[in-house]
Amino acid sequence: MKKLNFIFLLLLSLNLFSQNIEKQKNEQIDTEFFIPIEKTNLYTRVAGNPDKPIIITLHGGPGAFNVDHEFFRNVFEDDYLMVYFDQRGSGKSDEWKDKTMLTTDQFVKDLDHVVDYIKNKYPNKKINLLGTSWGGMYGFLYLIKHQEKINSFISNSGTANIQHNNFALIKHEKELAQQLIKETKDAAKIKRYNEILKELDVIEKSGFKSFFNDMNTIRYVFPKELGFDVYWAQPQKKGKIEALLKDPDFYTRNHYTPELLDQAMTRFEYINETFHGQEAYNNLNILKELALIKTPVLVLQGEFDYAIGVESGKMIYKALKNVPIKDKELIYVKNASHNLPSEEPEILYKSLTAFFKKHN
Repeated sequence: MKKLNFIFLLLLSLNLFSQNIEKQKNEQIDTEFFIPIEKTNLYTRVAGNPDKPIIITLHGGPGAFNVDHEFFRNVFEDDYLMVYFDQRGSGKSDEWKDKTMLTTDQFVKDLDHVVDYIKNKYPNKKINLLGTSWGGMYGFLYLIKHQEKINSFISNSGTANIQHNNFALIKHEKELAQQLIKETKDAAKIKRYNEILKELDVIEKSGFKSFFNDMNTIRYVFPKELGFDVYWAQPQKKGKIEALLKDPDFYTRNHYTPELLDQAMTRFEYINETFHGQEAYNNLNILKELALIKTPVLVLQGEFDYAIGVESGKMIYKALKNVPIKDKELIYVKNASHNLPSEEPEILYKSLTAFFKKHN
């Protein structure tokens, strides 16, 4: 499971280009506290300009943790008050083992507590949401119930139909396997590709009732054999993250230690396995409910993002029927997959800042 943990760490919007951005620092705050929610406490870090609008970041997973300060410190913290929090049981929040409360409904309740707490602590400010990967789905789930509290939302590499993600990836892998069978005369390889096709059929017909092990298979095992990467269009850029994780200053900036990071990744695996053990989560589809949303939304994804399906962004944009055209945007980033901050940071940076500036 080390590979799964490592890949999801890459989804946490690490800043790989902030050293090239120079800004004049205003007087800023940087404080940490715990937000009490139902039966537990969520670790929260608030950093940035206390006189400006608020952006609450929603990290990936489910079960990852928030080190988005690494990304946003030189991007947003002059112009916004950034709220980075670890979701239930994740990161430096209290450990949580009760699987009955590791559900999307409970996480929406948790986020509502966070929004209200921040709104009371820092009153009279617009509150915006920025969700990455699972955080994109999380943000949409929240808007469906509480959009009146939110000024605008960005879904970065997010989805609104997890069932589609699974079917789309299986379809892509079947097409690759069938193409490879046509291109090779190696009997051993042909046998293996046929084995992959049979296993993909079994997974596709499983109903995704308990999907964690199958998810690992189709996202990490089969792609390597089929010659692609679910999360990377430019895998040569993985080295930047490997270097960052060896940099002592990274841990200092993000108030972590290697030991805390290992602990957070262990918690991540437990929560992620819990969610992917739920048939309801694996087949979650809220595309129809998106019609309830009227809040400004930006949908961002890489053109080769097989983690969510390459059609996901278009599906979301079309489903946001009641967001005025002037208030919704769809951006596909060329030659990128699920790790936009690593692969095309400048395009990502410009897209995020332009949208929030327009709506704040």
